[in-house]
Amino acid sequence: MMTPGFARARTFAASIAGLAMFAAIPAIAGEKIYDPPVGSRWSIETQMQGEEVRPDGTATSLIKTRAELTIEQKTADGYRISYVQRGATVEGNARSVPLRRAYAKALEDVVIRASTDAAGKPLRIDNLEEARRQIRARADELVGQFDRRPAARALFDQLMAELVEVDASSAAGVYIDSLALLAAAQNTGMKQGEVRQVTKPAENPLGGDALKSNERFELVETDATASRLKFVNATSVDPAAMNEFMQSFARSLLAASGDSVTPELVNRLVDSMVFSFGRQTEFEVQDGMTQKVAERSTTVFRGMEQNLIQTDTRTIRMTPAP
Repeated sequence: MMTPGFARARTFAASIAGLAMFAAIPAIAGEKIYDPPVGSRWSIETQMQGEEVRPDGTATSLIKTRAELTIEQKTADGYRISYVQRGATVEGNARSVPLRRAYAKALEDVVIRASTDAAGKPLRIDNLEEARRQIRARADELVGQFDRRPAARALFDQLMAELVEVDASSAAGVYIDSLALLAAAQNTGMKQGEVRQVTKPAENPLGGDALKSNERFELVETDATASRLKFVNATSVDPAAMNEFMQSFARSLLAASGDSVTPELVNRLVDSMVFSFGRQTEFEVQDGMTQKVAERSTTVFRGMEQNLIQTDTRTIRMTPAP
């Protein structure tokens, strides 16, 4: 069964969190390091757009959020910051839109205080219990809109439980995941043309166990002073892992239908299906700080009378707050 669109948005933090590993490497000479002034305030505007095309129609969603980041203190190994989501709009005809809207409202005006490493990657939420209390209170105010929709109410309760029950080690990636993505291109220590590759688990768009993905992170452009940099991260599913998953998926379908699970039938079913996933993320960095992230991912599945093309884009812009 296809994972609902809102689930992909909710777990997107997990799929990009590994990028921040690159930010832990000390900067080389010439690269501008991440060094925002204490007391500086920054505006972070995020736009997420989704389109799901099926034979019976097209479902769309558009989410825009605005947040404020304040550099509160510089520490021996990083920074202490505060982060507040100040506004969100959610539009579209996708069935997940009401849940996405309520999820965004639950986080609105909740002050998140966190500690980061030297590259700005969030390491922990310093006021986790306070943030949990505020989110619980906001969830209690929002839940009534789903009283006449039991299935939506159950999903809303699940989403809120994940927000307030998240453990301390994962909270930073859930509450302020955009900062982890921004930090991926800060203090990299890379030279133009340098490539880093990593293999790690990735969310399975069809549900079930995670897939193994290959990521290729490259510094593709730099100016003469290394003040302006451009990085590209390309993600694809490992071919061997994809084949293994499709074989397992086919065997489970045959078993559920009562058919004999033979190698011939498994291979025939696999050959009749198409499943692909790819994502590309571009980072624009100026004077050590990521100014823009532009990401696009595409999932295609055809088979078993299903035909799906899911396209998701996300843009993050960082500017000095007025």
